[in-house]
Amino acid sequence: MLLIAEPNARDHDDSRQAERRRGLRVRQRRPIKVFVPAAGRYFGGQTLDISAAGLRIEVPGSAPLREGSMLNIHVGVGEGGGGLANRRRMMPARVVWTTQGSFAGRRLIAGIELSAAVAAHLDAA
Repeated sequence: MLLIAEPNARDHDDSRQAERRRGLRVRQRRPIKVFVPAAGRYFGGQTLDISAAGLRIEVPGSAPLREGSMLNIHVGVGEGGGGLANRRRMMPARVVWTTQGSFAGRRLIAGIELSAAVAAHLDAA
C-alpha cells in the first residue's frame, strides 16, 4: 500500500518562515512589555519562541503592530515578568511579519527582529 502526503498551505508557510530564520529558536513563553512609539502606548503579551536575533510574540489584537515598524520590547525572566520595565531597559526591535492569532482575532502573532546592536551583544554574552 502506497500513501502519499500532500503538504497543506500551513506546512508551506511554516517552511517559508523557517528558511528566513538565521539561528536556533527555542520555544519559550515569557511575559513581555511592548512600547509602540507611533501609538505612544504599551502592550503586554508573551513570547512564543526566542532566538539570538529575534522573537515570535503574541499580543492583543488591538496592538498596532505593522510590518516594518519599530518598537521597544522588554522580555521578563519568569512568570511575574521580573520587575517593572521602563523604556531605558527596553530593546529596540523591528516588526518583520504579523498574522492573526487564535481566539477569533483577539490575539496578534508577530515576528520581531532585534536591532543588530542588541543581537550582537546577546551573541557575545
